[in-house]
Parts: sequence; structure tokens; C-alpha cells
Amino acid sequence: MTNWNQILSDLKQSGQVFTIYLRYMQKDTLAKIRDVRVSEVFQDHVKLENESGFGILSFDDILYLSIPKR
Repeated sequence: MTNWNQILSDLKQSGQVFTIYLRYMQKDTLAKIRDVRVSEVFQDHVKLENESGFGILSFDDILYLSIPKR
């Protein structure tokens, strides 16, 4: 099982911007949230931030992350 807590904690520490893909479909494609940063990591969910604002996401809703090369 993926350790989202550790992965997202590492991303928070680095300040990396990434795209998060969700376990849901949106107009026949995977739903995604672009250009997010980790604000806070909790035991089973994460608080994300982008230019649109903040959001809370359960680890169960995460399919995968796309992290660009620096």
C-alpha cells in the first residue's frame, strides 16, 4: 500500500508543486488538481493549496501524483 503520509510530508518539506490525480472521472478523463502544494499532512488526509485556494483530500481519494522534474 502506498504511504501517502510519508510522500506528502516529503513534498511539503521540499515545497514542490505537483499535479494530483483522483480516483474519479471528469468528462471521460481522470479528475486532477494542478499546481498544488502541500499545506498540512494529517493521519488520513492532506490539506492542499493552489492559486484557487485550499482543499482537504482523503488519502483514499488519491490515485497518483505527477511531480515535474526540477
